[in-house]
Amino acid sequence: MKKFFIMAMLAVAATSTYAQDIKSVLKAKDYAEAQSQLNSCLSSLSNEEKAKAYNKLVELSMQKVNKENSTIVENQALQQMGQQAKPVDMQGFYTSLTNALNAAQECDKYDHMPNAKGKVSPKFHKKNQATLWTLRPQLINAGQDCLQKDDNKGALAYYAAYVESGNSSLFADMDKTKAPDTYLGEVARVASVIAFQEKDMETANKYCDVALKDTASYKDALNLKMAMMQQQMKTKEDSVKCLKTFEELYANDKNNESIFTNLATLYGNLGMKAEQDKCIQERLAADPKCFVAWAVKGQAEMNASKWDEAIADFKKAIEIKPSALVMTWMGYCNNNKAANLQDVNQQKVLLAETEKYLEKAKELDPEQKEANWKYLLYNTYYVLYGADDARTKSVAP
Repeated sequence: MKKFFIMAMLAVAATSTYAQDIKSVLKAKDYAEAQSQLNSCLSSLSNEEKAKAYNKLVELSMQKVNKENSTIVENQALQQMGQQAKPVDMQGFYTSLTNALNAAQECDKYDHMPNAKGKVSPKFHKKNQATLWTLRPQLINAGQDCLQKDDNKGALAYYAAYVESGNSSLFADMDKTKAPDTYLGEVARVASVIAFQEKDMETANKYCDVALKDTASYKDALNLKMAMMQQQMKTKEDSVKCLKTFEELYANDKNNESIFTNLATLYGNLGMKAEQDKCIQERLAADPKCFVAWAVKGQAEMNASKWDEAIADFKKAIEIKPSALVMTWMGYCNNNKAANLQDVNQQKVLLAETEKYLEKAKELDPEQKEANWKYLLYNTYYVLYGADDARTKSVAP
C-alpha cells in the first residue's frame, strides 16, 4: 500500500509539473521568456499543447510587430501633412516578424497533427495565415536594408525566411488569386545569388530551384543555375552529377538553346559520343535550321580533328546566322587542314578562305569579346604575305 501511495504521489507531482510547464509558457509576458519556457518543456507536451505554445510565441511577437507597424502607418499620414515622423524600431519590427513567421509555421505543423483523441482539428491555422500573409513582404524590405549595409548574411536570412514561409504548409491552402505572391521567384533568385557569393552552394542551388519555377524569374535563374553548375564541375564526378541536372532541365525545356548547348557539350566532354550525337540529331530533326545545333555539331567534329566534317557543319551554321566565333572555328579548321597538305598552292587556297572568314569575324567582333580571331588572322597573314606586310603588322601580337 505504501509503495502504491508513493507511485500515486509521483504521478500527481509529474502531472503538476507538466501543467505548470505549459502554464508558464502561456503566462509569459514577452517572447524571450516564452521561448525559454517552451524549450525547457517541449518534449513533454502533446501535439495540441505544442500548437498552443507556439501560437503564444506568435501572439507575443505580433505585439511588437503591431506596435511598430502602427507607427509606420501613422508616420505615412504625418508625412503627408508635413509633420515630423515618430521613431520606429525597424530592426525590432523585422526580427519580431521573422519570429512570428517561424513560430506560426511550427504552430501549424502541430496544429495539423492528431490531438489526444486522435482527431485533427486546427485551431490557429486560418488566423495566423490571415495575419501574416500580407506582412511577409516586409521581409524583402528587411533584406534590402541589410544589403545597403553590406550585410549579405543578414539579407540572406530575411530572404530565406520569406521564401521558406511562402512555400510552407501555413499558406498552402490559401486562395492566392486575391493576394498573389508576385515576389517569391525574384526573392528566391536574389537569395541564390547572395548564397553563391557567400560560397554556400547548397543554399544557392536550393533557392535557384525555387526561382526556376517562376515564369518571370526563370531566364535569369536558369543562367545562374548553369553558371553555378559549370563552377562546380572540377572533377569527372562533378560533371557526371551536373549532367543529370542538365538532362532534367532539357527535358522540361527542349527549345532552350543554352541548355541544349551545355548538355551536348558536356556529353562530348565526358566522352559520351553516342548520347551527344543523339541529342544533336534530335535537335536538328525538330529544327533543321537550328544554328546552335550545327555549331555544336561542328565543334564536336573539330575536337575530333575531323576538319572536313566540321567545316561543312560550320558553313551550315553561318548560312543561318553569321557568327564571329563559328567563323574563327572555321579558320582554325582550315589552317589545320592546310597544315596537312604537301602542295603549297593548295595550302594557299585554304588560307585565302581562312583569311575571308577571319576578316569577317574581325568585322563582327572587333573587340574579340566573342572569339580570339586575332592570333589566327596574324598567322594567316604571315604565311600569305610575310611579316613585313601592313596587314600582318596590323594584327601583330
